[in-house]
Amino acid sequence: MKTLLFAMITGLLIVSALGYSGIEDRNYNTETSQTEVPSSYSSFAEAGDSQQVFTVDADEVMNKVNTALDKKFPGEWTVSNTILQKGAYVENGNYGIVDEITKIYPESIVSLFVNQKRISGTIKGEDGKRVLEGYPVSEAVSQTMKSGKASVISAGSVGSTSYQKIYLPVKSKEETIAVLTISIAQ
Repeated sequence: MKTLLFAMITGLLIVSALGYSGIEDRNYNTETSQTEVPSSYSSFAEAGDSQQVFTVDADEVMNKVNTALDKKFPGEWTVSNTILQKGAYVENGNYGIVDEITKIYPESIVSLFVNQKRISGTIKGEDGKRVLEGYPVSEAVSQTMKSGKASVISAGSVGSTSYQKIYLPVKSKEETIAVLTISIAQ
């Protein structure tokens, strides 16, 4: 059972790191923040229903996440080197922010990046410790840092669970200081 779980997590990490698994990437800023996955992709379409598609709205996700985080961790975002804070709360080594997001989106996979360094995440290794290193960082993290705009991609599926991955800029004033990634289970 542990081997199967480890294999599934490893597969998900690979899909997450690559950003997709055979589905065309579609990046959008928050002004056009919806993406649709083709109904021909069977994981998203109900059997016999070729018209049904699944949509993720980056604005809606960003609003839900910001509202919950502002309530739980009041204050402004700040960064010093790779130490990320929201008000007086420090995320590095504590995982409260990423864990709070999984309360909004159960079964999601969440990571926080400062520059190209993953400083927090929800994935745990067999030893129960958070896995922050050891797999590549998606180019979309860098693009989100540079553009300061949210994007949504189709991240594919692991087993019977399909995911949409959202890259959200974390801003202090108008400057993007970090990137939050949320792979939302469908």
